[in-house]
Amino acid sequence: MWSRIFIALVLLLVAAPAAAAGTGGFSQSELAQLAPLLVKNDTVGLSEFDKTGKPVSMTLATRIRAKRDTVFQLFTDPENFYYISTLFKENTILDRTENAIVWTWASRHKFFSIVGRNRIVLYPPHRADVTVEESSMGRGRFTLRFVEDGDSTILVINGFLNVHSSEWLIRFIVGNSPSMIQATNIAIGLVVLKGTRALAEREQKGKPKRRHVTGGTAGGEPTLLSKEDIDRLKPLLMRGQVFLCNSHKGGRLKQAIVVDRVRARADAFSAAAAVPQNYNKHISAITDVTVHGSRDAQVDFSWTLGFSIFGITSRNQLGPVPEGIMLRAVDGDMKGAAWRWQVVPESSATSIVAYHAFADPARTGAILEATVIREPYLEHGLVMGSNIVMMKAMRRVVETDPRR
Repeated sequence: MWSRIFIALVLLLVAAPAAAAGTGGFSQSELAQLAPLLVKNDTVGLSEFDKTGKPVSMTLATRIRAKRDTVFQLFTDPENFYYISTLFKENTILDRTENAIVWTWASRHKFFSIVGRNRIVLYPPHRADVTVEESSMGRGRFTLRFVEDGDSTILVINGFLNVHSSEWLIRFIVGNSPSMIQATNIAIGLVVLKGTRALAEREQKGKPKRRHVTGGTAGGEPTLLSKEDIDRLKPLLMRGQVFLCNSHKGGRLKQAIVVDRVRARADAFSAAAAVPQNYNKHISAITDVTVHGSRDAQVDFSWTLGFSIFGITSRNQLGPVPEGIMLRAVDGDMKGAAWRWQVVPESSATSIVAYHAFADPARTGAILEATVIREPYLEHGLVMGSNIVMMKAMRRVVETDPRR
C-alpha cells in the first residue's frame, strides 16, 4: 500500500499547479458552516463520486493569514510555483495576454522526467482557472477561488486530474483503483494548498521567498471530532467523503482524518475494525498478518505493508477505546504511528466513521525520507492517501457482511 501510494504521489504531484472547476466546490453557505472547522484544521476537503463509485471531483479549503490580493498575486507568475512546491521547475512562459498565461514546466529525476504545459486564466481578485493542457501525468481542469475573510483569505481548490490520460507508467501504477485515483488527486491538492498558504503568509509579512521547510513536533494523540463537528459535516457527507488535515506550528503533520457514512451499525463496524485479519481482506499490500496474543481486549499482532524494497513491517496493538478502536505501531518500521477509528451511530443501519491517523513516512526508509525532505508536505499526502485506502477497505468488510 505505502509503495504504490508513494510512487504514484511522487509522479502525480508535479502534474497540477492548483486545482478545480466544473462540478463540486463549496458554496458560500457551506463555507460559513465550515468556518469553525477551518479554525481547528488546516484543511477541510470533499471527494465526490459518480454512481459507479469512481471519483470525479476534489475540493479543498484552507484559511490563509494574508490579504486576498497577496494570495491572488502568487498565481500571476509561474515562477512562484517552485516555491509552492519544489517539484515545479523549469517554468517557461510561452504566451501571455492580459489575463492568461501559458507555460511549460518540467521535473527531472534520475530515472525519469515529467513535463507538461498549463494554462491559467485570471479573474482578479476572486478566481483563477487552471488547465493542464498536456502532461506526462494526464490532463485536468481546476478552479481556485479566493474568498475574503477579514484580514485572511479562504482559498478553495476544486477540480480533478484525469490520470487515465497520462503516460503508460502512471496508468500502470494507479490502474483503475478508485481509491488510488482519489488519493493521488487529494495529495496533489494538499501540497499545493499548504505550499500556497506558506508562501502567501511569508509574502504578507514581507519576508523573502524560500522553499518551504517543516520542523518541530509531529504526531500526537488523535483529536476526536465533536458532535458539533460531525453535525457540520453531515451535509457534505450527503455529497461524498470528507477529509480533514491539521498540522503543528512547525508544519509537521499532526493528524489526517477521513470521514464517511457507512451502511452498518456502529457496533458492527467497531467489531470488524478490532480484528487484525480484516485489514488485509481488501488491501493486497498488507501481508503477513500474524497474531501474537491478546490480553485485556488488546490484540498484539504484526503485519507487512508494501512491496519489494518498499516493504514496511511493524508490530502493533489493537483494541477498543471510547467511541471506537485504537491501533498503535509499538515497534518496527512504523513505531510511533497511531490510527483511531471513531464510530458514531447515526441510525439503526448507518454510522458516521472518522479515521484519524498519524505516521511518519520519512522514518520508514531512505527513499521516503529523501522524498519528504525534497517536498515536506508529501508527509500529509502519503498519510491521507493511506487513510483513504483503509477507509474504503473497511467499508467493504462491513457493508458486505450480512450480519451488519
